[in-house]
Amino acid sequence: MAPYIALPIVGFIVGLLIISLGGGGGAVYVGILTAFFNIPPAIAATTSLATTIPTTAVGTFSHWKAGNVNWRFGLTMLIGGAAGSIVGSLCSGFLPENLYNKITGLILLLLAVQMLVSYIRKKQKKGNSLSAGSTSSKSNTVKAVCFGLLGGIMSGLVGLSGGGPIIAGLMILGCQALETVGTSVLVLFGIAVTGFLTHLGIGTIDWKLVGLLTIGTVCGAFVGPILLKQINKQKLEKVLQPVLFFMIVVMGGMEIFK
Repeated sequence: MAPYIALPIVGFIVGLLIISLGGGGGAVYVGILTAFFNIPPAIAATTSLATTIPTTAVGTFSHWKAGNVNWRFGLTMLIGGAAGSIVGSLCSGFLPENLYNKITGLILLLLAVQMLVSYIRKKQKKGNSLSAGSTSSKSNTVKAVCFGLLGGIMSGLVGLSGGGPIIAGLMILGCQALETVGTSVLVLFGIAVTGFLTHLGIGTIDWKLVGLLTIGTVCGAFVGPILLKQINKQKLEKVLQPVLFFMIVVMGGMEIFK
């Protein structure tokens, strides 16, 4: 009974620290459900996606009010993410979990390297982009769809949020740290809805766990962006960018060495 009582508190912490600041959370849900409640992975994945829907909806609204959402990149990524989520959900029973972990970890570490290269290049070239115009815009659209597709596949396969490729992709595309977080929550909302609907035919849902997690997580996701508004934006940007990069590296390492 005690672990059930603790779920809203865990949810609040996930909503406040992970969804508000990192745009993820699905991996935490799946980990809690499988480790502490012995829930089978297929059910844990569906339950995780169901919990993510109201949480990311509230988070998107809060970040939109705070001006942290890039709608152009967000909606483009969402299209790729929705398609990837369907593909991942349909293939979730075929890929061994251990192999999936290794592939996911490797992808995240490669994305981290690309984030670093992109950041260094951006620092080096200050005002050289007059002729890049339309080509660069088309190229960014294709990249946004690909990053969304990757995040959606990760989410659909085992119920993770898919936040790693989304966050890395937005930073590679040149979004500021706060904009990255707000936009990633919007994309993850679309991925969660699509993945949940597809997963419904594969696994069942423990609605009691969904309810307990959602109560805390929604509160945390709502409060997080309000607290972020109180902090000096320039100082926060300086701190948040390396934190997001570090998160991607840690997530990648954890997946590889699982």
